[in-house]
Amino acid sequence: MAMLDQSVVKPIVALDDHRYIAIIPDAEYNLEVWEKKNGRPHRMGRMDYKFHRDTFAGFIYRLMPSVNLVQIHDLQKQINPFFDLEV
Repeated sequence: MAMLDQSVVKPIVALDDHRYIAIIPDAEYNLEVWEKKNGRPHRMGRMDYKFHRDTFAGFIYRLMPSVNLVQIHDLQKQINPFFDLEV
């Protein structure tokens, strides 16, 4: 499987100084969480946000156990407009 062309990955929201969420609109897994390790990007996880956004909280919590529900809600408010979903 070929690596995704990073030029089509659009960072949407920084989670902290080293991790961010990217949206890839036409991909099967259209939301990815990336982490910069040793100066290089590393994909931590990906999901089909458009059809499985109800599992987003658990998905993010598994990747980042220190995140709380208010932070997850704020992330979704930033992400939803990219999928034409209600904020």
